[in-house]
Amino acid sequence: MKIAKILIGAGAGILMLTGCMTDEPVKQRASDARIELVDNFSFKIELLRAGTMINDEGLLTVDASAVLSRTGYFRWVFAGDPKVTVWYHFDWIDAEGNICPPVQREMVALPGNIIDFHGVAPEEKYINYHLTISLKGPETEEEAARQRDEIKKQYAEGGKVKPAGKSQAKPLIEPVSRKKETEKKAAAPAVKTEEKKAVSAGTPAEKQPAVKKADGKAEAPKAPVPAEGGNNSKAQKLTEPFD
Repeated sequence: MKIAKILIGAGAGILMLTGCMTDEPVKQRASDARIELVDNFSFKIELLRAGTMINDEGLLTVDASAVLSRTGYFRWVFAGDPKVTVWYHFDWIDAEGNICPPVQREMVALPGNIIDFHGVAPEEKYINYHLTISLKGPETEEEAARQRDEIKKQYAEGGKVKPAGKSQAKPLIEPVSRKKETEKKAAAPAVKTEEKKAVSAGTPAEKQPAVKKADGKAEAPKAPVPAEGGNNSKAQKLTEPFD
């Protein structure tokens, strides 16, 4: 009985470890210069998607999703999945490069979770944004001041800030190339065209040009006489009366 219990326990442990070591279901990753990700020593956070829009009130709206990395193997065995605190804030930027004082927020998630971030600009004058997602903790005043200076340099071109426009998120894992699909679509009509040419190539040979009579009138071409022994679709007329 003891041996059976040991074997059952060992089998359950193997299954649990196997489940822990499975790959993440989400493979797609993205990158956006307007979204800054700060990892800590134990975990990292990766961007999945980001999108912008202007809502009905004319305010810039941002939606982004990120995924936390999974717990390390040895840490998971001895301590399990810990709760991870995520700090984030939006820096809203106007056309002159001025930044609205950000509001620091935080949330708690488990390793492997997908986290959604949603932000709305406080006023219409804020036309761009910078989102900071950190696993190390809230920024100090010195770090925040240094970041604001870097944001002004990054976003202001010629002293002016461009509107956010469409999402700038780029996939890190490139999707399946559409070049082959385009080549297939382009080749398909060509094949049909060649088939049509091949079919139409035999048509002129079957048609015979009209023969002109001596009086200048055109005479219709005679129908080809089938070979002897051939099967005719129409019954032949008798040339002599049948007794």
